[in-house]
Amino acid sequence: MGLSRHLVVAGLVSVLVVAGAGAALVGPEPPRATSDAEWSTPGAENGTATGVSYFDGEAEFREYVQASQRLGSGGAPVARASGAAGGGDGGGGDAVAEQDATVETTGGTATAADTGSGADTRVGTTNVQVAGVDEPDLVKTDGEHFFYAPRERYRVVRTTAASGDGVAGPEPREQPDTTVIHIDEPAAPEVAAEINESGQLLQTGDSLVVLAPDELVGYDVSDADEPERVWSHPLNGSLVTARLVDGRLYVVTASGVDPAGPCPVEPLGGAAPVACTDIAHPETQVRADATYTVAAIDPATGTAPDATGLVGTRANTVVYADGEDLYLTYTERTDRTAVLTDYLVTADALPAGVKADVRRIEASDRPRREQLRAVNDRVQEWAARSDREEREVYSELTDGLQEYLGERKRTLTRTGVVRVELGERLEVAAHGSVPGEPLNQFSLSSHDGTLRVATTVPGYGGGGSENDLYTLDRGTLDRQGSVTGMGEGQRVYAVRYVGETAYVVTFRQVDPLHVVDLSDPADPVERGALELPGFSTYLHPVDKDHVVGVGEEEGRVKAVLFDVSDPTDPVVDDSLRLEAGWSAVADSHHAFTIDRRHEVFVLPAGRQALAVDYTDSSLDVQRRVETAEPVTRARYVGDYLYVFAGQTVTVLDELGWDVVEKLPG
Repeated sequence: MGLSRHLVVAGLVSVLVVAGAGAALVGPEPPRATSDAEWSTPGAENGTATGVSYFDGEAEFREYVQASQRLGSGGAPVARASGAAGGGDGGGGDAVAEQDATVETTGGTATAADTGSGADTRVGTTNVQVAGVDEPDLVKTDGEHFFYAPRERYRVVRTTAASGDGVAGPEPREQPDTTVIHIDEPAAPEVAAEINESGQLLQTGDSLVVLAPDELVGYDVSDADEPERVWSHPLNGSLVTARLVDGRLYVVTASGVDPAGPCPVEPLGGAAPVACTDIAHPETQVRADATYTVAAIDPATGTAPDATGLVGTRANTVVYADGEDLYLTYTERTDRTAVLTDYLVTADALPAGVKADVRRIEASDRPRREQLRAVNDRVQEWAARSDREEREVYSELTDGLQEYLGERKRTLTRTGVVRVELGERLEVAAHGSVPGEPLNQFSLSSHDGTLRVATTVPGYGGGGSENDLYTLDRGTLDRQGSVTGMGEGQRVYAVRYVGETAYVVTFRQVDPLHVVDLSDPADPVERGALELPGFSTYLHPVDKDHVVGVGEEEGRVKAVLFDVSDPTDPVVDDSLRLEAGWSAVADSHHAFTIDRRHEVFVLPAGRQALAVDYTDSSLDVQRRVETAEPVTRARYVGDYLYVFAGQTVTVLDELGWDVVEKLPG
């Protein structure tokens, strides 16, 4: 009895989707590889670049793009960071130096944290990944003012054909302005001005940059009472994120690829055009459905003296910058046709003639969908003549596919990693790859010449998902070592690197904290693990022996104080579970604030902010502040704490935790 048409290839395709739930095999096909070694960095051409080359002109660019289109369909939409730009990048710095910085009122330069009891000039800054590398946020400061852009909100407007165009969709409410707040008297702040622009913000010297939804805008705020709009650039494509290093703004964008006219790419209009010869590509063929650009911009004038680009997939873009380099990732997933045909030519159930025909179909220039249909027809033809029972053949093919996928899962989902050198001249300097996919920028960290990357390898077939950590040589992005197989059946929910130690949270039903020793990059070792209810989505080191985790348990906000003094035996010193169901920290690490002078961190929890003492191996709530809208940020000024929620700012005296002011009054 022959197999029915829907129980042959179509049935096996459904197995592929179910087996890879959460990361279905819909993306592009990487180069044929039977081992991890074949995914190593291919070599160096074009000067110092390793595993990557620049196009020599439009013809080569077009040829590369057209070749990539034959690899199959797929790729998710370009990933936007949480918030307008950069909020979802996470963090992965090497030191406890992220938000533990102050801004002096003279010059507005970041300095080391003031952990003493004097100096009312200290002002809390954005909780960033790496000290000295600023990230876009809703609140910025020059030391004398806060620049605050309330988060945009949207409502759904439904119209009928009689009353409008019949289209339902999100429509912005009245755009909230960016508010300039005087903080020279910390207990009595005043609104100094409003800027008719809103978005994520970056500030340096006398310049404020607003990353609005459709443009970049630069303001001169030397006279904060009267900000002056100086420059603007339209955003063509998607704004991925931005970074501010040594007074220079670096903007990362993603644009779709048009084979008919692939370049120049103009992500900022005419301000930073990127010629074909300034766009790099991996030396291995990938599905190039996106062009990423990195443009250097002078925040004061808006001039863009340099820009470079690279091609990759639209899937899972993560950006990490350490001040010297910017790293960008994109994820490739083998498409279903490639996986299925590769499996069928190894399946014991199929005769040699059918396997040869399947391979010829797969090697043809026909589009993937037509190839899949032709493979289906060929297997169906064989099945119709087979004397074997329908269920027996289908079961054998299905079981074989499950085993095949489980054995090869680290070749089915791969992440390309690109290093861009920052400085006077931007250059795409190296390309490498790792199995799996990163969570966010917390997944990456550089330390002493080594890039560390934590990934989740999706589960396919007979094996569940696993979580790995890879070490790569910074210069070449060649792989040095790895720890694999952490948290089988789980996914990475949070990562934090502190020096030569990585803390990795995985989760499915319980929350294991994995402690990984990275002191020998060639031989990283998992030293210990701890299981507990719930999960953490953000980790922050509070002292040399403790890390705070912020996440959820049974739908409620939860904070956990981990004692990691013994890497082989991490323990929970204390935990705090709240009634609130949401924290802004779940959206952005910028929502987490730590004040080391007063030894508290501020935990937003819905419409309240909690000042939590983290000392003495316990978590003790010092003060709860109720607000009319969800709390999004907190900052300290001297001995005062500012809590930002919607259009309001509540000011507390940290010496007694009394509310002393509220804006608007």
